[in-house]
Amino acid sequence: MKKFSITAAAMAALVIGLAAAPAPAEAGPFDKITKKVKKVKKKVDQAEDVVETVDNVRRGGSGGGFANRGSTSNSPRRARPPGHVGGAGAAPAKYTGQLQCANLGLGNAFVGREGTYTFSQGISTEERTGLTERTNVSPQNGCFFPGLAVGDVLYVEVDAAKYKKYDYKIQCVSYDGSEQLDNVHGPKINNYKGKDVMLHSGNSLGFTPTASGSNSSRSGAYDKYLAKRGRQMITFNFASLHTDKSGTDFYCQWFDKNSGKSAVAFAYRRGPAG
Repeated sequence: MKKFSITAAAMAALVIGLAAAPAPAEAGPFDKITKKVKKVKKKVDQAEDVVETVDNVRRGGSGGGFANRGSTSNSPRRARPPGHVGGAGAAPAKYTGQLQCANLGLGNAFVGREGTYTFSQGISTEERTGLTERTNVSPQNGCFFPGLAVGDVLYVEVDAAKYKKYDYKIQCVSYDGSEQLDNVHGPKINNYKGKDVMLHSGNSLGFTPTASGSNSSRSGAYDKYLAKRGRQMITFNFASLHTDKSGTDFYCQWFDKNSGKSAVAFAYRRGPAG
């Protein structure tokens, strides 16, 4: 399957080409500008949809809330497929006993799964992808999240002023100590963007907060929403490995070797998604 790539240069060429296109002779100057702007916006939105599709494939998300803000209820989760190996068992004390949390004000955490949702504008209904199956979760021992499974996405927020993201590296070891996972074969870090959390206004799931507009504009709106509260989002997701039929449990931590402390720790079971 061929890879798609939308570069800044290609997008600029697209915009210039559209701007240079001749307008009908009868159109006035303002009509010409309006039509060109609409054409450019349409092309940009189409390009974003292609990029979003490619991103979904690359990050290994499993398609089918942030539980709604202001709500204490958890959103329902779909039943796992019959072949799914389930969530991780209790992590060994030899790992959790070493955990030291960095105390970054961790909060607003949820476990979700990637899927599709719809929203309506007038009589038109459109579909988008995002984090659609969400359950509010609270950490144990300060920053540890147990029981995660293939296809799960862990979302957490930390204090932006305290968090130095380039100091952290992922560490994962199997419960029996026989396997260690690196950045290539371990969980994916920050593969999701603001638009995956801040769904389109009027979304069919009722999740809030929301924003309208393109994917990039919603991601920008969510970045501003976080910045206003002095927060930073971090996501971890777990792609399937079908050769690990029975599943293997791992303990992982987002670890700062300089301080010896972890921003987040979690346990997940690698294996097939069903």
